[in-house]
Amino acid sequence: MNPLYIQATDDTPEIHFDKTQGIFRITGKSLPEDVISFYTPAFSWLEQYISDPNEHTKVEVKVVYFNSASQRALNEIFTILSRVRIKNKEIVVDWYFIEDDEEMCEAGEEYADITKIEFNFKTYNPE
Repeated sequence: MNPLYIQATDDTPEIHFDKTQGIFRITGKSLPEDVISFYTPAFSWLEQYISDPNEHTKVEVKVVYFNSASQRALNEIFTILSRVRIKNKEIVVDWYFIEDDEEMCEAGEEYADITKIEFNFKTYNPE
């Protein structure tokens, strides 16, 4: 399975999914003009991954800001990933948020609640 790499821009996050290396990362801001066309490659890649997931899937999400359309896209990503458990495989999400950003922390908590995926919440200070 080929890795998926989408380079970050001012308005879109970096997406790096690599089954072989065990890298599942979404980093940056998410404000794409066309959310569906931006996230469709990620949805498709994850659908393929779900057919034969790794024993352990660790996802790192460090999104500083996202709009409501991106919020729905991230929900779709986590919904797809939640199916890893159906295959009796392990999945954990490391959800990073800026130390004082309660809204971003709460967004992660909602995703964890909805999908029943184990989330680890980690704070960081912006550089």
